[in-house]
Amino acid sequence: MFRRSAFPRFCVVLGLFVTLGLFTSARAQDSTDLEKYFPPIRISQNHDPAPGYFFIATKKHFVDDVNYFTIIDNYGTPVYFRLVNDMAAGIRVKDGYIYMLEGPEKIYFKIDSMFHKVDTFNTVGYALDGHDFALDENGHVLMMGRKLRTVDLTEYGGHVDATVKDLVLQEFDGEGNLLYTWKAWEHFSITDANEDSPLVDLTASTVDYLHANSVFFDSDTSFLLSCRHFDEITKIDRRTGDIIWRLGGKNNDFNFLNDTIRFSHPHTVRKLPNGDIMIFDNGNLHQPQVTSVVEYQLDEVNKTATLIRRQYHDPMLYADHGGGEQMLPGGDLLVYWGPATPSFTEYHPDGSVAIEMDYSAHSFATRVAKSTWKHKVFVTAVDTVNFGMWDGYTESEYLLTLHNNTDSVLKITGYLTRTTNFTVKDNFPVELPPHGDKDITIAYYPQDAQTGYITDVLTIQSEYPHLYLAQQVFLEGKKEDNDPPSVTITPDTANVPRDAVVTVTFSEPVRLQGGKELNYQNVDTLFTFLSNGGYGEAVPCNASVTTDKTQIILTPADSLAADETFLVALDEVLEDYSGNAAPATSVKFSTGTEISAVGKVRDHRFSVYPNPGNGKFILDLKDDTPKRITVYNITGQVCLQKEQVREKTFYLDLSPLDAGLYIIAVEPEGSGRPAEVLKVILQH
Repeated sequence: MFRRSAFPRFCVVLGLFVTLGLFTSARAQDSTDLEKYFPPIRISQNHDPAPGYFFIATKKHFVDDVNYFTIIDNYGTPVYFRLVNDMAAGIRVKDGYIYMLEGPEKIYFKIDSMFHKVDTFNTVGYALDGHDFALDENGHVLMMGRKLRTVDLTEYGGHVDATVKDLVLQEFDGEGNLLYTWKAWEHFSITDANEDSPLVDLTASTVDYLHANSVFFDSDTSFLLSCRHFDEITKIDRRTGDIIWRLGGKNNDFNFLNDTIRFSHPHTVRKLPNGDIMIFDNGNLHQPQVTSVVEYQLDEVNKTATLIRRQYHDPMLYADHGGGEQMLPGGDLLVYWGPATPSFTEYHPDGSVAIEMDYSAHSFATRVAKSTWKHKVFVTAVDTVNFGMWDGYTESEYLLTLHNNTDSVLKITGYLTRTTNFTVKDNFPVELPPHGDKDITIAYYPQDAQTGYITDVLTIQSEYPHLYLAQQVFLEGKKEDNDPPSVTITPDTANVPRDAVVTVTFSEPVRLQGGKELNYQNVDTLFTFLSNGGYGEAVPCNASVTTDKTQIILTPADSLAADETFLVALDEVLEDYSGNAAPATSVKFSTGTEISAVGKVRDHRFSVYPNPGNGKFILDLKDDTPKRITVYNITGQVCLQKEQVREKTFYLDLSPLDAGLYIIAVEPEGSGRPAEVLKVILQH
């Protein structure tokens, strides 16, 4: 017999970390690596992300002395989990295979849909550098290797026998044959390094002058190389090894257009399908230190680099190392922020957030990937089960066939659902014979459902002490529903903060009339948002819809004006999935000027990030004039105070405080100017 319990330790959190939904689970065992080591993953936003799974391989786990490889869905539910030997990194999914670096031997594995390691990749004659690797359409692999050279650096004030960390690149064909070895020291100079960087010291006994960290095939005849300590992207000829051009750094060949800060200490370079290149700009030497992803359109004839996009996190954050990006097939952009908070963000093409997850409190992954890839250890006969209209009193059943593709008996140990409307009636474990089938019974009984269209995801688990894997099936059904959805718009009061967002909440999922789904493209046109009580100018804002289609969030482009009344009205007719129209709705609200008893809200001259954060905050104070920094809790009590702060960038540690909202007052000392007030959210 199985026991029924709440969703296990791997919780999912939404918004300001409110527990998401109700999970129904049935499981046959308790003691597993998943329950012990899979930590909470926080989801702060979930606004209709691209389909697929996130692939996460950790390099560091700050709580337990372990590392793991996991595959999770858009709700943070794992479909695969196992501990890994030593560390994992460099993960990529391509043509049905997973490629990742793993183990103390530091080699790349090629893993198929049965989780078999079907091939390995390693450098020849040089130690593998696991920062990155590249794959082309012909099965060629470009790998990074390390070379320690003894070099006389006395002409630069260094040691006569300095150890220089250097790079080789090796390309292998689809059969594993080595085609060439490209040696960085034959093309680069020690002085190509940015000596203004605190990470570059030519007088040290060991010198890391280029710190290459990313490669990418640019074409059949060239590849791109990112050198962090050069602040440079280099294009190199695959046939001759010659440098074709250099973008950024001391030896820059390009004129940057629309971009005055360029990029600093980049970590990842990728070429996009449209021919542009995208770079993860850690921003170590920017003032202030801010991380972003930049896209450039290159004119390689006239040598111009036109900035097309610079994607900052909101609020801005700083990742001093690591991080990268992946352009997804539908146009969404996945950005993983290295050790910063949050861990990764997926953006829609218009720059709005599709989903954001965070595990930075316990883990660090150098690379994250997203793909619609699914394993085939065991499979389901269908991906979707539609129960149709419920008759109102009986329990509907569906026999779902599971097939085992292994040579051994496979145990199905339990299941998860996100609602109580769908259950599995079998007792666990259920044994699947080798290469055989077994049916499980899914029951549909939506007596307590408050909507006419009910959806869920069934996660079928096979869990062992050192391995967890699952398959997912989409479930849907209908229930008689003649009631229109209710609509609530907040805020609808006075004294609303100027940084408020507008939330439109529906009692059930909605869509456009005519059955068209809401998405990031059409949701912007549904509302009127006007100043001056509805008689003023339109408020520029960006709208997003949650994945479950029950909320629309309107985020103003700038802070709202103080002491102003605003009108928000739903213009378009929306309907629930039974065709019942949502009523026309509008509200008015007004902004105030006070925050607690600390001071007045002013246009921000200073800034704080990351926000929310897990205790370590960075204050950008713009200049070195003395300032008093005071931190208050929401009751107005002083929690911390620093005087005569002269740093332009001040590191504020609120880790000892309880989670919650805090107010930071920055007061220029002796200037007579009032304090500027900033709000931060501390989360643990």
